[in-house]
Amino acid sequence: MGILVLFLTVGRVHAQPDGPANAIAWTPDTPSSADLITIPEGLTVVPDLSYSRGESAGQYLSTLPDGQRYLKMVQIGNYIAQDGWVGNRSNPHDRTIATTLTEDISAESRTSVAVQSLPYDLSDGHKLLIQTGDPTNPPLTRGEGMIWAYVDGGVSQGATSIPIDDGNGNPVTITASSGDRILSKWQSLWPIHAREEIKAQLGKYMNGFIDAGGDLDGIILDTELHIPATKGIKHDPRWDDSSMGVDGVSWKEKLAPYTIDEVIDKSWGEAGSKWDRQIDYRVKVDALNEAVFDFVRQSFPNIVATDWNNSGISESAAVPQSDYNDVWHPSIFGTHGNYGLYGSIRQMANETMGKYRAAGPLPYRYGRHPFAVMRWQVLFARTLHRENDGKVQPWLTYEQLCDAFYCVDVRNTPYYEELTRHLVLHVDPDVPFLYFNPHGEGASDDQQDLNVNSILAGINEEVGEETFSLHTTSNPKWTEDPLATAIDLSNKRLWRVTVNRVDPSDNRDITVNVSNGDQLIIPGGDVGAWYESALNEDLTFSYTHPPVENRFPDDSFLDFTSKAWSDENGNTTVTADVSDPSGSTNAYRLDADGKMIIRSNGIPVDNGTTYTFSLWVKGSANVKVFAGQNNTSSRIGRYDPQTSEWTRTRITFNSGEADYVFIQFDGAYRTIEVYRPMLNKGGQEGPYASPEAPSPASQQISLRKGGNLVASAVDPTYPDLEAVLGDATSAIARIKTQDGQVFDPSEGVDEISVWDPEKAYTIYAETSVSFDVEGTALDSREVSLDEGWNWFPHMDDTSVAIDQAFDTIQNDLVMVKDEMGRVYRPAQNTNQIQSLQPGTAYKILLENPVTLSYPLE
Repeated sequence: MGILVLFLTVGRVHAQPDGPANAIAWTPDTPSSADLITIPEGLTVVPDLSYSRGESAGQYLSTLPDGQRYLKMVQIGNYIAQDGWVGNRSNPHDRTIATTLTEDISAESRTSVAVQSLPYDLSDGHKLLIQTGDPTNPPLTRGEGMIWAYVDGGVSQGATSIPIDDGNGNPVTITASSGDRILSKWQSLWPIHAREEIKAQLGKYMNGFIDAGGDLDGIILDTELHIPATKGIKHDPRWDDSSMGVDGVSWKEKLAPYTIDEVIDKSWGEAGSKWDRQIDYRVKVDALNEAVFDFVRQSFPNIVATDWNNSGISESAAVPQSDYNDVWHPSIFGTHGNYGLYGSIRQMANETMGKYRAAGPLPYRYGRHPFAVMRWQVLFARTLHRENDGKVQPWLTYEQLCDAFYCVDVRNTPYYEELTRHLVLHVDPDVPFLYFNPHGEGASDDQQDLNVNSILAGINEEVGEETFSLHTTSNPKWTEDPLATAIDLSNKRLWRVTVNRVDPSDNRDITVNVSNGDQLIIPGGDVGAWYESALNEDLTFSYTHPPVENRFPDDSFLDFTSKAWSDENGNTTVTADVSDPSGSTNAYRLDADGKMIIRSNGIPVDNGTTYTFSLWVKGSANVKVFAGQNNTSSRIGRYDPQTSEWTRTRITFNSGEADYVFIQFDGAYRTIEVYRPMLNKGGQEGPYASPEAPSPASQQISLRKGGNLVASAVDPTYPDLEAVLGDATSAIARIKTQDGQVFDPSEGVDEISVWDPEKAYTIYAETSVSFDVEGTALDSREVSLDEGWNWFPHMDDTSVAIDQAFDTIQNDLVMVKDEMGRVYRPAQNTNQIQSLQPGTAYKILLENPVTLSYPLE
């Protein structure tokens, strides 16, 4: 058979046509053309279950093909304990025992009750439940054997009387007996009554379901329950009672060597971890299995079941989740291990994986490139597969879910589709893949369903109607690239091979070499492809990434003795011709006798863009990326290598609002060897490429005394404003931009900071002077101009006739003025300017916004 998919949305849709790959959904809006997606029947809250609701569900599921008949029991699963998300969940009879009554009360209005000595203080307003009747003979349902009261004014530990009211200052009418329990507001570890109530209500539902001819393949849950450690549990008499514990011991013994006080005082750490996994989690799973799975299996013995956050991973096989904490649980609900594989890496992006990597920490932070995220998610899925003997149902949400947890790092890239393919290949072929798309406001739409449907259809085209088994079950390495997942069919082994494109949208083909001598082509724009081999072939894959651009301005940045690098403190010796990783002598040694600060010149970058700085290192120093010359408060990236062997390391950063960055090596009495630095766009380092030295260009800007409206046709290599002005700085009184930024050396004001070749400047000079802008000639670009007045920089290095320059915007152009006051008014046939001159700028008045393209022709 092919791939089944559970589509988790809300509601019921039309019956789906037969097909080898199917999904089951929670949405009323799934398009009919998404024919591989179907919907489970959702159950309501426990108190509302009924025979008639079961009948309706049975009738609906009887219309679905085998393998697609599922009940979605989210509300049922969340009834085991109060979860804090939705009210009216859990049975109030399952709260902790605070004390017992020591008097008989018969229909009396009371403002206090006599009790056994209280084991702890109760604050004013604490909600109590006086539980009447025989608590050993469940079920006790809502409203039965329940008297609510509130502590009036607070009461101290050791008290034998509790002042009470009804929450509004009135007495409470009570009929109860000595020995009846008084329960606190805290959830207990003993959901006895919830289990029995679920079974009683679910029994009515299932009777209707069966009588209507319903058949069932499985159950899915989404439970997010948590029972916190409280003093109520600590002092409950069942806490130290082995008959009320698990595995023949009390819950208190199960927590040993830790105490519940340690968990209460410090919920995180080893004590809190043991509480979560072996007590809180165990209570929930055992209760769900007894009340839901085992109960329904009495009628449908072949069903499967899963809860989306039941990982079923042993401690020895723990894997990191996105906050870098271990994921492992000793028990699961039902038959299938599952976990939400979010496609978002969060805090783990900043880790070096030393905790989980046998070879030790990576020489860089793991990062959040979508390939790195996908590789981690596949590692997670393979661990689930091994730990649950292949009984796995990974869970993935729709691509555009706007949340820090979901798909943030793969959305809008082909790696979302690729992650989906890999996860589906890890699913037990006899059960659905779980997919969530709720539709509605703020959620995704039909197109997302069609996208997933298309992915499934593509997989089915490869596997046909066959059942398959996962071949690649060992975890990928944290550096594995490409990533290959293989499944075995009856007569072939099918591989999905995915490469790590530095830029996921790169449209160049990638040739992957196969260890059998074959080659696989991954077309431009794609990140993965299918490959078929014989069943007995174990293959490896390799490739060389197409070259990417090294964004360093020129080759001088590879030479640490050049003027591209400066020794700020004057106490670092830079030695050239040091042995490098390739066996040659092209590396450099930075050796500090004191505090090292070796800093590069400015490197132009685009705003709001992700870059990766990488280089070979050997030794120890702090490596940092700064935005803004000599401004340590603007550090935007850091990595501190400490290695005795040559290691390629990297720093990934976002440029934010910076126009340029610089690299810095620092640290006291440090020695580090460096080789082949590279800066490329993207969240991964590209294959090394030497910077292409751009054709050098220089333009002289001449200023007359007074005001000058100027611009340049050269992008300066070192854009710091005073570096561009050079010796002319002393002759300049003031510089101003159209948006009001000012450079005034006499006042120590510099709001401009860097020379931007796409801006115009008014420079007030005290005497005639000139300066040279040295760097790279500007290439083609567009200039957007607004309605009204604009300062327009002429970015060509030649003069252009003004009517020719503005020919494309004549209908929107009102007037152009130069710095001398001469005007060009095409509507009045006035042309005092004649041509735009290199090094100048102009003021232009427009009736509408326009865009001009350079070079002007």
